[in-house]
Amino acid sequence: MLYLGPHVSTAKAISLSVERAHQIGATGFAIFTKNQRQWTSNPLSDSEAEAFKVALDTKSYNKKAILPHAGYLINPASPDPVLREKSLNLLRDEVSRCIKLGLDVINIHPGAYKEGDRDDGIKRSAAMLDCVLDEYPSFRIAIENTAGAGSIIGDTFEDLEKLFANIKHRDQVGFTLDTAHLFGAGYDVKENIDKVLDDFFEIFSSSKLFGMHLNDSLVPLSSHKDRHASIGYGLIGLDPFKAIVRRSECQNIPLILETPNEELWKEEISTLLKIS
Repeated sequence: MLYLGPHVSTAKAISLSVERAHQIGATGFAIFTKNQRQWTSNPLSDSEAEAFKVALDTKSYNKKAILPHAGYLINPASPDPVLREKSLNLLRDEVSRCIKLGLDVINIHPGAYKEGDRDDGIKRSAAMLDCVLDEYPSFRIAIENTAGAGSIIGDTFEDLEKLFANIKHRDQVGFTLDTAHLFGAGYDVKENIDKVLDDFFEIFSSSKLFGMHLNDSLVPLSSHKDRHASIGYGLIGLDPFKAIVRRSECQNIPLILETPNEELWKEEISTLLKIS
């Protein structure tokens, strides 16, 4: 099964995200469980959580098709103890929201070390993830690769391997591969998407690919910038995405469009589903 769809809005009610995804033919989708740019938010009510679950059942969405995304303020690698504590508490809150919605995974950026040593940042990031997973033993975290600007970690498979090795609860941790981030980091997904994925699977088993973000790129290979384009409208082009949706490792995991033009989402979904 190909679980494919965009990152949909939860405006007015989180349960409305399900109908928004359904209306454009999505077979999977992503959401934020709260405002992604705020530290605090109103608690998720029991009635709203139940409405979300009912909507999923009504529209026949498998929970495996949903990939919640953690807020952008969370920085697990930060050397600032105040920011780290705020990040930890926010991640705890977001995980508890996911569980209340009946979901068991969240996508998170590995963070930026800001100053000092990169390896120390990797260790701090691993420690924060373990702290949360200590408290939620049946929950999973998907670490997203990055384009690697500045002190951001996670732009290379070597970084991801180091981060994974420092995590105690490795059975609960996997990865989300973002195609635009891969391209920005120097992995030529335009010319060698199969090789890039094969290289990843040489390090990690296919079971550690928890999801993908399918994005074309407005910026060139190795730019270390993150600028998304609609599928086929950027510098990556359509062909690599055809290869992705046909690979067995990409079945039964969320394939999420974070492309900028909502008017093209239905076309992108239809094109990729037909190809698969």
